[in-house]
Amino acid sequence: MTFHNAAIFIAMTCALSFAAQADAANTFVWQAATGLDYSVGKYGGPSDTSVLSIPLSLAMQSGRLRLQATLPYLNVRGPGVFAGGVVISGNNSITTRSGLGDLNLGAAWRLNRDSTEFPAIEIAGDVKVPTAGSNLGTGKYDYTAQANVYHSLSPKVMLFGSVGYQWLTSFRGYRLENGMLAAAGVNFRPAVDTSIGVSAGYHEEYYHNLGAQFSLSPYVLWDFASNWRLSTYGTVGLTKSSPDLGAGLRVIFRG
Repeated sequence: MTFHNAAIFIAMTCALSFAAQADAANTFVWQAATGLDYSVGKYGGPSDTSVLSIPLSLAMQSGRLRLQATLPYLNVRGPGVFAGGVVISGNNSITTRSGLGDLNLGAAWRLNRDSTEFPAIEIAGDVKVPTAGSNLGTGKYDYTAQANVYHSLSPKVMLFGSVGYQWLTSFRGYRLENGMLAAAGVNFRPAVDTSIGVSAGYHEEYYHNLGAQFSLSPYVLWDFASNWRLSTYGTVGLTKSSPDLGAGLRVIFRG
């Protein structure tokens, strides 16, 4: 599970339309994406820790099945320790480190399509493979399991959400806590090629005395050319363990 909650929700809404595209074509589809994510926050520490991520993502959808992989390049500056998806307060030493981050591998299976009577439900899992250096990750595997739900109230309005559980592995004396994840949002399509929305994200406390993470994220999705999509978002954290501010964008190509 990526650290940036807003990026999670953009990925989710992209995945939903990705699945719909596969349904409409009744065939195999794929997409590649890259972009930028930036966030800054104290996370209970003495000063700010900033995280800049440049991810490369690949995904494929075949019928009900979706597979995806994401590998980021990271630049982290500050006293906080980047633990492969979350940040925990470190010591007073401000350092800058950069390099490849952890590889995230995911799979999802859609149980049913969205209909008038029932929302679509998707079961998903994610494995964080410890490919990052010691200063950019924990060196351990982490796991996430969740259920995604979405339902179109009209051709222009869709509600979506997810609930799940994440298993985080402790490392180098830092005891990380397993916990629940939850998300909820609304997506509005004012035009055929444009979507706007807002999402809220929750992460149960993952490190002692940091408290739960909660953030709000508005976003925009724009199909600016055939097979090309641009997404951008902002995020505001409302708790100590959340980033104070964040922003990002994705450029997506669909084949």
